[in-house]
Amino acid sequence: MPVPTPPSTHFRVMLKVDPEPVAHSGKPITDVAACRNLKYTWYYDQIVHAETGIGITIQWRENFFDGRFTSKNSEKIWIKGNGTVVLKTRWCSAFGRFHYTQARFRFTDDEGGQFEVSGPWVRLNAP
Repeated sequence: MPVPTPPSTHFRVMLKVDPEPVAHSGKPITDVAACRNLKYTWYYDQIVHAETGIGITIQWRENFFDGRFTSKNSEKIWIKGNGTVVLKTRWCSAFGRFHYTQARFRFTDDEGGQFEVSGPWVRLNAP
């Protein structure tokens, strides 16, 4: 089972979260069965920027909530060189307290290089 790692960097990519910290929303998440009846929710953007003129592809993304692996997204997303993609992110919980999240990305660049980057720890504020 994957475990979170400290945030890391790579010269080909910049990862940023907006806002950080993330305020409690309370806006229901109704299209995910596990979240339908949970009133504690948070919404934020993960901004992924290709830092060079070389394009990159997100191969997968592992998601962690309070230090525990929760899911893996395998949708491949290509980002042109010097381009940016914004990943709309949301979380829910049964507990109205402080939480933290993290995403770890596996990338392939357009030259065939592969690398992983652990995103920043994201603070989800208590209501």
